[in-house]
Amino acid sequence: GITVRNVKTGETSDIPLAGVFVFVGTVPQLDFLGDVCRRTDGGWIETDRRLQTSVPGIFAAGDVRDTPLRQVVTAAGDGALAAMSAYHHIVGG
Repeated sequence: GITVRNVKTGETSDIPLAGVFVFVGTVPQLDFLGDVCRRTDGGWIETDRRLQTSVPGIFAAGDVRDTPLRQVVTAAGDGALAAMSAYHHIVGG
């Protein structure tokens, strides 16, 4: 189970459960980037098929990029692809 606290009233409640899925939101939190790379109207980072952004040498992976599916399994795959793309960018291959 889990114990939750209402941040407005301070009241706590115990909720019995067998599992939990954490939902962190659907709005990208990328204000720290400013206008470094091209983003969609919704704020997602645009990438090519190798996950490079509009700035050569900068790659994006996971839920911050413009993608139709935002799930941990696809984000992990994005991370692997972005890492290899960055490696090839660095070594020139």
